[in-house]
Amino acid sequence: MRTLNGTDGSETYLFEPGDLVRLVRSEGGALNTVGAGDWGLVTKVHACGALDLKLAGYSRAKDAVLTRAVAVPCGRVEPCDRQGMPLKRGFSAVWDTRTPR
Repeated sequence: MRTLNGTDGSETYLFEPGDLVRLVRSEGGALNTVGAGDWGLVTKVHACGALDLKLAGYSRAKDAVLTRAVAVPCGRVEPCDRQGMPLKRGFSAVWDTRTPR
C-alpha cells in the first residue's frame, strides 16, 4: 500500500494485492452482502480502482457461504491491521465521522 498526502492534509491510499483492508461503509442497494466492519485481504485491484477482497479466514469463517467480495470501491475501505482494527486512530476512526472520498 502506498499513501499519497494531499495539500490539505488528507490521505489517499493506493492499495495493492496482499494489503489488509476494512470496510468503513456498507454496500448500497437493497441486497447488502458485505457491511461496515468486515475486513480481509486484497486479492485483485481492478483498473478502475475497485478491489476484490478475500473475507474467509479474516472477518468471516473459512467455511462461510460468502467468502469474498468483488469490485468493492476503494473509497469504502481503509487500511487495517491483522486483527481488523483501523490503522488510523482518533476522531477519524470513529464510524461515519470521516469525510467521504
